[in-house]
Amino acid sequence: MNPDKFIHDQLSRWPLACGNFRALKNVRTKDLVVGGLAVKAQFNPARIVSSAAKVDSKSLAARPCFLCADNRPTEQAAWPFEGRKGKKYSILVNPFPIFPDHLTIPLNSHSDQSIRNRYVDILDLARAYKGYTFFYNGPKCGASAPDHHHFQAAGNGRMPLESDIDSLFEQILAAKEEAPEHRAEAAGISDVMEYMASVQDAHLFHYNRFTRGIFALKAREAKSAAKLFYRLIDCAEIPEGESEPRFNMMTWFRSGEFRTIVIFRDKHRPHHYFSDGPDHLTMSPGCADMGGLFIVPCPEDFEKIDSRLMEEVMDEVSCAPDKERDIIMKLTRKQPKLAVGILTAPEIEFEMLSDSAGRQKASWRDGRIDYNGALYDELLFDSVTPSTLFAEPSFVLHDVVIGKNFHWQRKESQKFAGSLKIIVDGENLTAVNLIGVEDYLLSVISSEMKSTSSEEFLKAHAVISRSWVMSQIASSHDGKNHATGILDTPDELRKWYDHDDHTLFDVCADDHCQRYQGLTRATGETVRKVIDATWGQILTSEGNICDTRFSKCCGGVMEKFSACWGDVDYQYLRPLPDTPDHDPDGEPFCDTHDAAVLSQILNNYDLETPDFFRWKQEYGKEELAELIAERSGRRIGRLLGLEPLERGESGRIIRLRINGSESSFTVGKELEIRRTLSTSHLKSSAFDVEDAGDRIILHGKGWGHGVGLCQIGAAVMASKGYGYRQILEHYYPGSEITVSPASNKGR
Repeated sequence: MNPDKFIHDQLSRWPLACGNFRALKNVRTKDLVVGGLAVKAQFNPARIVSSAAKVDSKSLAARPCFLCADNRPTEQAAWPFEGRKGKKYSILVNPFPIFPDHLTIPLNSHSDQSIRNRYVDILDLARAYKGYTFFYNGPKCGASAPDHHHFQAAGNGRMPLESDIDSLFEQILAAKEEAPEHRAEAAGISDVMEYMASVQDAHLFHYNRFTRGIFALKAREAKSAAKLFYRLIDCAEIPEGESEPRFNMMTWFRSGEFRTIVIFRDKHRPHHYFSDGPDHLTMSPGCADMGGLFIVPCPEDFEKIDSRLMEEVMDEVSCAPDKERDIIMKLTRKQPKLAVGILTAPEIEFEMLSDSAGRQKASWRDGRIDYNGALYDELLFDSVTPSTLFAEPSFVLHDVVIGKNFHWQRKESQKFAGSLKIIVDGENLTAVNLIGVEDYLLSVISSEMKSTSSEEFLKAHAVISRSWVMSQIASSHDGKNHATGILDTPDELRKWYDHDDHTLFDVCADDHCQRYQGLTRATGETVRKVIDATWGQILTSEGNICDTRFSKCCGGVMEKFSACWGDVDYQYLRPLPDTPDHDPDGEPFCDTHDAAVLSQILNNYDLETPDFFRWKQEYGKEELAELIAERSGRRIGRLLGLEPLERGESGRIIRLRINGSESSFTVGKELEIRRTLSTSHLKSSAFDVEDAGDRIILHGKGWGHGVGLCQIGAAVMASKGYGYRQILEHYYPGSEITVSPASNKGR
């Protein structure tokens, strides 16, 4: 289609449109300067409307949709355009133009104005019709039909903002500097075009003229442009009750690249629109106005408009300073990289989602990796993952073991973001996920509990999960890991398990570290929201990152570090009652049977074990003696009894004497006791022993080691109105929230 010919043909057959287009020859313009940009005010006498004319939601719902095919004038012809995934549009001449080549492009189906999944369509339009600039008004940002999705178009260079940014992009294109973050500086325009971020060949800049909240994007490929565009949109706030941030947008194609301007805003209209006083203006800014061409429908308004008044209007409707800073912060912040060991096996099956090669296999052979018939020392399938926002899935691992050695152990296929590295690990292969810490947390929070949990609880968990993993990275780099301890003598078997045994990666994916299952369970916007809200926040004490251990249920009293791991304690991990103000006579937060709270915290396989606060485990003595022999490798003959020798202040047994007719020995610490007395893991070592003749009954409390945050207690606190900072102070007294320097939060 030739747009110019199409417009000419329409005007020759449609008197109304012809008259309105002809009237553009009589427009009056006024040159202004707003925010350092030369702009124009345009008054068209043919578009005079009453200053009192306002369209409310009731009249919008009552009127027939003028963009639907059945309601259009018979003279209005439509030129078809097919968008992505079968979306069909009609290119129409706008019968009430503000430009001499003004087009409207509605979606054929009647659906609300929204850019989601439609940005690539406007890119395709820009490539198809290179002499035109296509623009979008958000539903609360000047859209004439917010109930029917549409774009508009006009010839290139009609809007001053577009012309200025297009010229700046040409200067950047001409710069010889290779690194995108330095091209604006090389062109001598970094004071106006401040580099923000890149995705592959797409680059984003913050424009520092005219008004706040303007971002300019350039890209050679539509796919990378769309990724960066939606990344930008996701950085902006969505007003309550609305479906997307408030913004106007324009796109065109020049010099082999797509160019897009996004103008974020706070208000639909300035106060002048509603005023009955001398400052009244019948202006409801849309994309043309936000692009520096102020459309003035009333002669009295045109006469009083000057640069000062338009700066006042733009200051009021544009993005607020704090919101602009927040967008920039989200675009420029960082996340440290983390290596997570996912799966160890002689053979690993995986699928890279970007290459469409399907299911692939790597096998251990002769101390190397056999992949597609060739031998390798290491395989790396890299993924370009933006560090400022959350990554998308890039690969699938099959037959991943979850809940290792627990009663609910199973295998499943899991999706992951980031890169996949396969390495040799003895006579096995290990799949390692290279991922940003915040992307890792997205999974941890969803894997550890349901993503539908309350926001304050999830915020607390995001901070401690981030703190814990950052402390592990710091410890591995400075050589200060908590050592796994082993004392193995005929009389005593004493072990504690920490994380220094991971030498090929930073952390593992199971409960030994933090439960991490990729993006398999990373569902729900709430999880993204709370990680976004706490990005980079960690707990520190005396200048060091806190070792923020947590467990499912403390059982009413928290435990100290040394009861479970090495013989060291921290002032922020104290054995305190899990009660309001740590009152020893108070009711524990974690003593709850509230199904609504528990269903928010626990995944389905955790709900299979509801008796967490107080529980009972019963064995026959002969059965238990066999179990002890199987789990410890020590035969004791007939079991005579279990004797707690040392307890922590929560009641967790640190050292347990196992007496038998043939031999006796002492077992510790907390986790080794749980492993010795169960086919998987006993819920905790906080139990009393009842000798019932030929049977042993354990009366226990809590689920897990009890050190640090109690997940169920914290969830109950959140349900009672406690904020995440109060929750963290309760479980880690004396610590403080700081922002990790590695997160480089904003500017």
